[in-house]
Amino acid sequence: MNGSGAAEGEPLSSSGDANQQGSRTQGTNDSKVDSTDVFEMTPDTALGLLCIAMDKLTANSSTQGVRSGISSGDDSPIRVTELHFSPAGEGHLAYDSIQQSVLSKRFLSKREPPITLKEYLTRLHRYCPMSTGVYLATSLYITRMANIDRIISVNRKNVHRLVLAGLRVAMKTLEDLSYSHNRVAKVGGVGEKELSRLEISFCFLADFELRVDREMLIEQARLLKAS
Repeated sequence: MNGSGAAEGEPLSSSGDANQQGSRTQGTNDSKVDSTDVFEMTPDTALGLLCIAMDKLTANSSTQGVRSGISSGDDSPIRVTELHFSPAGEGHLAYDSIQQSVLSKRFLSKREPPITLKEYLTRLHRYCPMSTGVYLATSLYITRMANIDRIISVNRKNVHRLVLAGLRVAMKTLEDLSYSHNRVAKVGGVGEKELSRLEISFCFLADFELRVDREMLIEQARLLKAS
C-alpha cells in the first residue's frame, strides 16, 4: 500500500484544490453547516473538529465499550495473508469477531504518547498539509467504527495511530495524489512497514466502506459543530 512519490515539502493533492481554495474564506456563521459551508471551512478548522470528535470518543470509551467478542487487550501477531473480507452471513460472524479483535489491538501503543493528539495533528498538518475533506472523512470513519459498529474502543494509547491510518486511507480515497509513503511514515513517527500494516488493518476494520460523499461530510461537520 505504498503511496505515489512526492517531492519533499510539496503537497500533491489535486482533487483537494477546491477545499484548499475555499478554505481561504472562513464561513461567517460557524453555528450552522450547509452545503457550501463545509467547503469553505479551513483545513485548520476541520482538524480541530477531528480533535473534538476523538476527545469525545476517548472520554466515552470507559462507559461505551465494544461489541461482545472484541477485546482491547495487548497486541497479537497477525499476517496479512490471514486477513479476509467476508460476505454477510452468520457463518462468518465468529471468525470476523476474532479478526476484528486482533486488528483493533494493532493500533495500541505500549504507553501513552508523550504529545497530545492536537500537537500530533498540528505536526502532521505542518509537514503534510491535508484538505478539509480528509479530516472530516477520518472523523467519520473512526466515529462509525466506535459508535455504530462498536468494533474498537478509542483511547489514549491507540488514538494517534488510528488517526494516522485514517488520514492516510482518507487521502488515498479522496485525493488523486498523496504524499509519499516514506514521508507520511516519517512525519507520523512510525516505520514504513508499520504504516502499511496500520492502513491495511484500518481498511478491514472499516469493512472497506470508505466512500464518502458531499452529504456525508456536511452531516459529519454539522454533528461535530453541534457537539
